[in-house]
Formats: sequence, structure tokens, C-alpha cells
Amino acid sequence: MDSFSSESETSSMNTPLKVLVVDDHPAIRSTMSDILDAEGFRPSIARNGQEAIQKCKEQEFDFILMDLQMPDINGFEVIKKLKREDLSSAKFIVITAYSIPELEEQVNQLGIHAFLKKPIKVEAIINLIRGKSRISVLVNLLDDHMRNGVINLLENSGYQVVEAKEHDRALIQLRQIDYDCLIFDSDSHANEQEALLSTIKNSKSETFCVETNDDESPAEVLRRINRFFDD
Repeated sequence: MDSFSSESETSSMNTPLKVLVVDDHPAIRSTMSDILDAEGFRPSIARNGQEAIQKCKEQEFDFILMDLQMPDINGFEVIKKLKREDLSSAKFIVITAYSIPELEEQVNQLGIHAFLKKPIKVEAIINLIRGKSRISVLVNLLDDHMRNGVINLLENSGYQVVEAKEHDRALIQLRQIDYDCLIFDSDSHANEQEALLSTIKNSKSETFCVETNDDESPAEVLRRINRFFDD
């Protein structure tokens, strides 16, 4: 939406965003570095976890593409160390060949920017770095813990998030703003759900609707939304 500005895009107009690619495979490092450079970013590479830690001690990065499976120190331990010792304020995009829900949950708890599974979609990475702050999400969930968890993960991933705990407020928001995504509670009254969907339909909006409840983790909700907008 034009009314939402992209912080990452604004930054890139002034100074190229610095991106560190951390992977033990030479081909991935080389390819990603060339692509990032062609897109106007300023890439650096690290062959392993120790080298990544050293580079973060030497300079600050805006984004770090971190492979999880590495021989010396795995990406999970590298991120924990960088955050624990306050060595980097970069946004982490984690890349792995293994999509294990428990592992993804652990990594997301570190406050990463995104979790991607190999083979890598280059467009998805570029979009993540450029920022998702033009993608607006309305969150209408009853459970406080679930709602706050979803909002925190969405904001950490760069989405523009609006909270609407009450059903009436969500309806008002939908009548005024054409949101890209609506997250609503599948445990709410059926007539309330119908009112939300009817409002979107009547406005001829293409809002992506996500039904969820506290049986689903915030990380799983984020994964569904990322998959839709990255595709």
C-alpha cells in the first residue's frame, strides 16, 4: 500500500545495505554474493561460524544470511553468541536444509527475521532484505498471549502490523483500510467470522485471510504468511 513506507528501502536509497553471507559451501557464498551485489547491496562472506563472529566484531551489518548446518559452530550457536554478547544488531535470515518444527521454534525464539528452507528462493531473500513494511497485516485474535506472540513475530519480520482485539474494531479497520492480510480467531463466533469475511468481499479486496487459534503456535502462523507473500 502506498500509505506504508519501507524503512529498508529508504535506507538503501542513502547507503547500500550491508549483508553478511555465512555458509560453508563456496558455491552458495559466491552465488549469493554476486546476486546481492547486482541488487545494489554490499555483500561480505564468511566461510564458517568463527569467521562470521570475527567479521561482526569488525563491522556492523544490516542483515546476516546464516546457514544452520556448519562444521565448526552451527548457525544457531553463532546467533546466540552474537546476541548474547551484543556483537551485532543485524536482522538474521536463517537458512537450513532441514525443516524441523522444533528447530524452527527454537530459532524464532532468538528473534530472527526469517526462517528459510533450501533450496533457496532468491526472490524471497531479496524481498526480505528490501523489507516487508509495505505489507499490512490486521491481527484480530482473542487470546492475549497468542495475539502478542503473532504480532511480535510479524513485526520482527518487517510487516506493518495493526492490532484489533475487539471484533467491532476489526470491522472498522477493514471498512477503512484495504489490508494485505487479516489474521482472525477461528474460535470466535461464526457470525463474527462471517461479518469479517463479508466486509472483505463487499469491498472487493484481495486480503489474504488466515484463520488460527491458540492450538497453533505464532511461528506456524508466521510461516504460513511468509509462504504466501514470498511466493
